[in-house]
Amino acid sequence: MIEKRLYPRVEKKFSVTIQNEQGLKLNVLAVDASSVGVCVQCNVLERNLITPGGSFVSHGKPVELYIWLELPFNGKAEKVGARCHVSFSRRISNNQCEIGMRYMDLEENGYETLVRYISSVNAANECIK
Repeated sequence: MIEKRLYPRVEKKFSVTIQNEQGLKLNVLAVDASSVGVCVQCNVLERNLITPGGSFVSHGKPVELYIWLELPFNGKAEKVGARCHVSFSRRISNNQCEIGMRYMDLEENGYETLVRYISSVNAANECIK
């Protein structure tokens, strides 16, 4: 299968805290990340809290969230905060959903930390092959 993405993506699970538009914070699991976005897995209840009633569009615009990625590398978790908008929401099983988000604004040094994380995971994967 040919990778159609312009930006390298890593399929590695790590913790993410999401703050919805009402200020509620939820801890979920990221299943992949790139330098432009992240995809998280959650249950239906969490999806409905993250996106109003499960819809990723609110008032004609993509839902905006604030997230904190806990990137596991260098022997510890490095946190990166970002303002995002939801680009998709899909149900993958009876009670599991995936929510894709694109970064709108990363905290200071967040982009560099994210790129270092992606590079380190890709380098480790190359060593395994």
